[in-house]
Amino acid sequence: MGFKYGTNQSSLTSDLAAPLGYGASGSFSAQLSGKSPNTTYYYKAYVREYNASAQQYEYRYGSVVSFKTKAIATASVTTGSATNISSAGATLQGSYSGATGTVTDRGFYWGTSSASIQNPTTSTPTVALGSGSSSGSFSGSLSSLSTSSTYYYRAFVVEYDESQGKYVDRLGSIQSFTTLAEGQVSRGYLDCYEVPAVSASGTGSSGEETYGSTKWRLWSTSTSTQKVVTHTFQQNGKVIRNYTAMVDKNKKAPLWSAFVMHADVFPDDNVGRSGSWNPDPAFGDDWQQSSSDSNYSRGHFVASNYRQNKNNGSTSDSNKQTFYYTNQALQWQDSFNSGVWSNLEQAVAGHAPTGRDTLYVVVGTLYESSKTSSGVPVPSHFYKLLMKCSFNSAGEMTAASGCAYIFTNEAHSGESYTDSKFRTTIDSIEQRTGIDFFHNVPDNFENTAEQSSTPLW
Repeated sequence: MGFKYGTNQSSLTSDLAAPLGYGASGSFSAQLSGKSPNTTYYYKAYVREYNASAQQYEYRYGSVVSFKTKAIATASVTTGSATNISSAGATLQGSYSGATGTVTDRGFYWGTSSASIQNPTTSTPTVALGSGSSSGSFSGSLSSLSTSSTYYYRAFVVEYDESQGKYVDRLGSIQSFTTLAEGQVSRGYLDCYEVPAVSASGTGSSGEETYGSTKWRLWSTSTSTQKVVTHTFQQNGKVIRNYTAMVDKNKKAPLWSAFVMHADVFPDDNVGRSGSWNPDPAFGDDWQQSSSDSNYSRGHFVASNYRQNKNNGSTSDSNKQTFYYTNQALQWQDSFNSGVWSNLEQAVAGHAPTGRDTLYVVVGTLYESSKTSSGVPVPSHFYKLLMKCSFNSAGEMTAASGCAYIFTNEAHSGESYTDSKFRTTIDSIEQRTGIDFFHNVPDNFENTAEQSSTPLW
């Protein structure tokens, strides 16, 4: 005797045995534990009875009934880096996942000391953003702040816990930012639509590029082994941003690189691979990988064929910049770099929009294993995030759509990048990396686009 149960009433495959009992009739019960909160379960009772005429045991079942477990507060909350920092304000970033109870509010506690938000009360200043679903990213703005001052903040989610019969605060870690001095320049290139949230502030340092007459700009972050660099070039006398990358000293490679694909800005002039691998002038040698491996290629983040345009007459400084050591990581060559990854690169280049549409791209790596080659960490995965945005004649965003691709760093013989197993959502990559991508895109467009895995073409 016992119970068959499961979350699908037409497929009750799990078994819970009841204490044995014998007789023509009787009641029995069994304790079910360890189940998911806020979930409907179906079950039916059974007894195993011996049929003397058939000389075999047979099961007799009761009708199917159900119950629903109580929702408890389970949201995991992450406090992101502040963006759009000015002398009087900033934009706060947060995200959460795994909520099983009803989310009635999201937002940020903030104050002028970390102690003031360590144990928030009803009098603690907040940025309240309202209810939400079981997961998502959110942002809120602070204004009228004092110049050159440090502020502390933490993301929160209010979730109803049925087991306690009350609303529960789920909190992220405490982060801080410092407002700029009066008249200080904002972060410029770091506020572009596709640049992920980074804990950098101020104007950054700069220096001469290896190619052309423009400059690189370098920002330090709150992590001493990570810096953000932007490379620019000149085209018809105008400074154009090529790409922005987060470089990790321990990995000797970028963690991500963010850039724009637009056929009007980066036309394919068929200049070919005009560069050769060279050190990035913004970094010392101890930040860069000069060694190579027979099994691995230097996998481009910003592909060479993304920058095949003539920048100044017969030169292509933008292509040469794609051959900096800080624009590559060790990538398995056979059927990955030369196969599915290359095919995806070509597809992205072939679908670079014109007019008022822009394709924003982030390429990055995961290090979910401890594999090394020639003393350099080998990425476990490469991913590519795409967000296509449309704008009206006033430059206001009117629509956005997104999807993501992720691959293990190994051979992919006979496979295509179009296989559904390689496609996922931007949200899912955010959860694995802890990085807030496309955070400068307005929330009403960003949130929907980051939940989609539908191909853009």
